[in-house]
Amino acid sequence: MFISLLLITIASICFNENIRSVDAATIAENTAWCKKWYDAEPHPSVFMALTPKCPCHMPAHFPSQYNDGTRIWKTDSGCQASSQPNTCSYHKGAWGCYRFAPKSSGPGSQCCYTKDGKYMDDPFEGAGTLDRECAPENFFNLFQWLAHNDHDVVPYDKCCADLPMPREVCGWYYDRRPSMGCVN
Repeated sequence: MFISLLLITIASICFNENIRSVDAATIAENTAWCKKWYDAEPHPSVFMALTPKCPCHMPAHFPSQYNDGTRIWKTDSGCQASSQPNTCSYHKGAWGCYRFAPKSSGPGSQCCYTKDGKYMDDPFEGAGTLDRECAPENFFNLFQWLAHNDHDVVPYDKCCADLPMPREVCGWYYDRRPSMGCVN
């Protein structure tokens, strides 16, 4: 009995050490990838000049669309207040997010809000971010989904979401994909 328990303990320790070494290797690979991505990305001001700032407040009932007087902001399907608490996996801490893009391709604004409709500006707390390539409004725009995925989702996953990436590495992502700021 003791020998079986000892063998199980040894196997468990070896297994956990292998997992830690795989995690460390993945973190090192992702860190190198993220640094290369960060260095190759243009300064976000290039894209922010083409996209509007977010509304500073959203009605607390979070309508599916919000007209700020000049444009219509649409609910972000990945973070819908109506689906709480089973939503916002990319923006933990947000209650609901909205998107707007001036065109069907190119940069767009993503804006996230607290439960009481206040604009969030800290991406580490769940704020929305600039999209270099906006998320398409419908699933059938495959080319735009791929562009959004390549320029915005994959870098986020590698720099922030995969494993416990260091905050500094995730900060590189947020430096190139900052929150948009807001206007009343």
